[in-house]
Amino acid sequence: MWVFVLNMPVQGQAVKVSLKIILVDRDLNQKPVPWFHVRLRRQDSQSHDVFELKTKLDGKCETAVPAGRYELATPQPITLEGRLYRWSIGISLSGAQDSIELTNDNATVERVSFRNDDPSSVSDGGNDLSLLFERLKRSTVTVRTDGYEGSGFLVDPAGLVITNNHVVQFSRYLAVLFDQKHKVTARLLATNPGKDIAVLWVNLQAFPGAMIAPLVPSEAASQVVVGERVFTIGSPMGREKVLTSGVISKVEHASIFSDININPGSSGGPLFNLHGEVTGITSAQMSLLASIIPIDDARPVIEQARHRLSGASPPSAELLPVEPNDFFPADALLSLLRHHQRMDVRPYFLRAGGFRVEMLTPPLRYYFDNKKDMQAMHKGPKRSREESQQVELPERVLEEAQEYEPTLIIRVVPNHGFWTHRFKDSFRGMRLLCAGKEVPPIDPGRNHYEIRDPDDHIKGATTEGFYSYQPDAISPNCGSVKVEIFSENAPGKPITSSVDGATVERIWADMEPYRRTKGTVKTP
Repeated sequence: MWVFVLNMPVQGQAVKVSLKIILVDRDLNQKPVPWFHVRLRRQDSQSHDVFELKTKLDGKCETAVPAGRYELATPQPITLEGRLYRWSIGISLSGAQDSIELTNDNATVERVSFRNDDPSSVSDGGNDLSLLFERLKRSTVTVRTDGYEGSGFLVDPAGLVITNNHVVQFSRYLAVLFDQKHKVTARLLATNPGKDIAVLWVNLQAFPGAMIAPLVPSEAASQVVVGERVFTIGSPMGREKVLTSGVISKVEHASIFSDININPGSSGGPLFNLHGEVTGITSAQMSLLASIIPIDDARPVIEQARHRLSGASPPSAELLPVEPNDFFPADALLSLLRHHQRMDVRPYFLRAGGFRVEMLTPPLRYYFDNKKDMQAMHKGPKRSREESQQVELPERVLEEAQEYEPTLIIRVVPNHGFWTHRFKDSFRGMRLLCAGKEVPPIDPGRNHYEIRDPDDHIKGATTEGFYSYQPDAISPNCGSVKVEIFSENAPGKPITSSVDGATVERIWADMEPYRRTKGTVKTP
């Protein structure tokens, strides 16, 4: 923090003044105002002394001024959610300590005025951040890989998407999710690893409602200034698109810093100014501030990608499977506890060469997550069926049961030596076959897998598979169900294992409560 005090007289009683500036948005979130200048002009003195204060990152600062009456004014306004906030008030400071709090309530508020000559700006009557969000969210996407999830945004009508390079590097699977129903294959066209920038190519025929995010003009890109209000749109943790806002806190040659909150899964998204123009690309969190890549750094990578479009066939516009937009019935999961049901977990596990394959349905996942609670209830006094249904379950257990995705997860873990704990192979990929035809996964995930000793030392490490599928991926109608596993040691030679009929029936029965909620219970 720097506090500038001009013409500070040494005579007279000094008051230690604490200044705090906090605005409240429409969702009742408190927003401290950092790096903001406030001017105090003394009114009861012939010299009319002027004191200038500047807030820190938390929206606060302290200084000492002579006791007396002052006119408080803010040379520049603060913009929040389409409104300008200014302060011009008279205050009296006395005693050893005093405080000043600037909020929505004592501010003068005006609507934001957008550029009239900017075709991408909001029209009259619509200059509100919420309207900017409704329009620009169609330009942002979720980027899916086999080990990471990030955000991105469209920059060209040909289907070019900007994201972070660390989101897509080393991945064998690339897909872009426009919304909760539209997901397509993506192709990597150009990268700049040093700047953490990548450009993908998607087929926009799959999502006609897509919008191109307008980039700030190159001559204006260098005019990003400290204190400027900005916002970003992302899909944290795969959820619906959300907006977060903040201010520019620091500007350097190679990076911009902001107090804006970059949630997990939002890295690679656009940073917009209040004209709806992209000024940067969000990246990973850095201390208390988010690191922003200036949009000028991305322009050469975009041009490189455009050159590679010539003569190339576009990616497929065929829609890929997406996660269901609802959850597995909680009552069906809670009945495992209330009825003291013990699950035979053996049918869900099988061997395939040097790999262990786990077929994880929602009931099985819930069973393992709450096994200790179930065992404790089994050890308690025996109850009738009615008494069991009336048992009060822990609040944590009740909450968890509400958010189980109705998906089938197939986990593939390489075997390791019993004594050495060393892995002989690593997972590369997998195919699930129903009647000889591949079932496309929702997400073909690959995770880092470790074994540690009691002292938390790593004894062995490898890569495991973690694929998710739609609820009806496996059914008795398949006739035969097989998994093909590809290892790093022999990537061209699949290890094939059949899933027996009893296991298929068990998986199908586990998913029945969900099918009932959709009205699709049929005899297979």
